[in-house]
Amino acid sequence: MEDELTREHLAAEQRMVHRIQRIMMECHREKIAAVEKARAEERQKTREAVQDQRRKTVEELVNTGVTALNDQSKNMSYLIREKEHELNVYCSMAQRQKQEEVQEVLQEAEKIHQASLGTVMDKLVNTQGELLSIAKQLGIMTNWKDFLEEELQETRVAFQKYINYTFPKLSPGQADFILPERKKTPSNLIAPADKATLD
Repeated sequence: MEDELTREHLAAEQRMVHRIQRIMMECHREKIAAVEKARAEERQKTREAVQDQRRKTVEELVNTGVTALNDQSKNMSYLIREKEHELNVYCSMAQRQKQEEVQEVLQEAEKIHQASLGTVMDKLVNTQGELLSIAKQLGIMTNWKDFLEEELQETRVAFQKYINYTFPKLSPGQADFILPERKKTPSNLIAPADKATLD
């Protein structure tokens, strides 16, 4: 009886040991599975974190690149505006300088023109004075010519009367040696208008 109880007790202990071992093995398997699951979850979280960080980094790089491009575009626009301003200033200065040069040339030409005009006016005044003097002399000479012509004509008329009175019986032409006909005016003393009139 006692042996049977001992065997049952040993069998119960063995069953208990097997059960404990089985429970321990199940716990170990569950522990390993939990560890693997935790590791898998950790790896997944790590991958997700890495991907998220990579995405953020890419976004930051893209944003930085876009910002840099925008800044570069702004800088280029600023440089273009600066160059346009410099070109406008240069063109304005060049145009003003050209206008000043043209103005100087015009002023110099005006001075030369005024000087030439003054010289011409002086010559005209002198020439006018000379012409007035010559005209005055010609007037005097013309008056003398007219006076002498009239006196000569009167003398010829008086002399012709004297011949007619002194020699009443002379035929026409017989007294020509005493009072010859007047000579024709030489051609070199006839003005073109007068010559045309005489012709």
